[in-house]
Amino acid sequence: MLAYVYAHPGPWWGDGNGHWSGGAGWWLIFPALFWLLVLSSLGYLIYRRSPARSARSAAERILAERFARGEISEEELKQRRAVLRGTAR
Repeated sequence: MLAYVYAHPGPWWGDGNGHWSGGAGWWLIFPALFWLLVLSSLGYLIYRRSPARSARSAAERILAERFARGEISEEELKQRRAVLRGTAR
């Protein structure tokens, strides 16, 4: 005896007619995009709060204040910023 089993297809297994005939793409992409956004935001927040970044920002603020008061020249400001940012030549 041959038995046939019928399983109702999911909403993404349409027969080409109707609302769900576009495929499973959006139902797979949205959760992936959501978690990508969450993890990227978390990584960015961790980066922004890192001690090295905070120290470098504070040092650059002090340099800017010294330049504004006229204690250092523009050239010296650029040199010291390059050293702080690790781009010194």
